[in-house]
Amino acid sequence: MKNTDVQIRSNRQNFGTDFPLGGEWDAGVTHNAPQGRWTVRRDPEHFVVFFHHFLSGENILLDTFEPTEEGEVAAKNAALAARDTGQRAP
Repeated sequence: MKNTDVQIRSNRQNFGTDFPLGGEWDAGVTHNAPQGRWTVRRDPEHFVVFFHHFLSGENILLDTFEPTEEGEVAAKNAALAARDTGQRAP
């Protein structure tokens, strides 16, 4: 499923609470080389989009967003777009 087929909602819209600090949202995995996962993480100062390389364990920072509900939705959309294009580096 491509990102354009999905309506991204914030944690508040889905569950009535803010996205938790330290929480992660999984945007999907790749089974092609290199194998990994695209993830959004909430840090105190940002929503962070990164690619986690399974074999090396390295987290590659792809982008950061404001720690707001709008930033959360933008980060999730960016993570899905990175997954859809196979982005593994900034």
